[in-house]
Amino acid sequence: MSQVGGFSFGYMLTDQLSLRATCGLNLDIWNTREYAQDDAAVAENPFSKQKVTDCRKSTNVGGTFSLGVDYRVGKTKKVQGVFGAGLMYGARFIEKYTYTYGNAITEYNQLPSTNLTQYDGSTSVWASFPAVATGVSNGRILRQYGDGAGTGNGPRQMFGLYLSAGIEWFVTPKMALGINANLNLMYQFMHSYTAEYEGWSQFEHKTITWTEQEKPVQDGFAFSTADAAGLKMYFSVYL
Repeated sequence: MSQVGGFSFGYMLTDQLSLRATCGLNLDIWNTREYAQDDAAVAENPFSKQKVTDCRKSTNVGGTFSLGVDYRVGKTKKVQGVFGAGLMYGARFIEKYTYTYGNAITEYNQLPSTNLTQYDGSTSVWASFPAVATGVSNGRILRQYGDGAGTGNGPRQMFGLYLSAGIEWFVTPKMALGINANLNLMYQFMHSYTAEYEGWSQFEHKTITWTEQEKPVQDGFAFSTADAAGLKMYFSVYL
């Protein structure tokens, strides 16, 4: 997910010690579209070049919040050291993939044409069909929910502690450029992963949908830097 918004504010308790709260928002919404042949048009005319459009929409929304203290070293200097510690919480509130198709599933076309893939970009939307629905020979994905729907690399929810160390350079008496590194110790858990499928039922003689529980809840502890580089740059204004 890409962070599109966030802010931090602090309150000075003394010249060296301050309280700090930080909030961040993560938002990633993307529509991936692919052409496929129009099966109905090809059934009438084998040489037809008509196409339909399939779409995979990914939606990921989350946020972070931390509350802690900062301790400043060198308060009379233009360059100051800043050390911090506190509590943190993060979550992905929404994580899902939704698929729409231009070719419908019918009794005469139970495996419609599509070039659309799942989130990994290589697996067909037909590939993960669990083959457990009675009377259904083929099924394609309609929706995927939960951490397993994406890469599975990040926590759906996390609670933990952070330690930070950095420096600030005051370009004016009230404005500073800063850089710091964070270390996080956190407990995290990932919600269960479910998927919804559709396919033609030989028993009911119609297209049916059903939901499968793909993965149970995952949890564990992690110790890591705040991001891949382990460094964060920021700009501060002091009132």
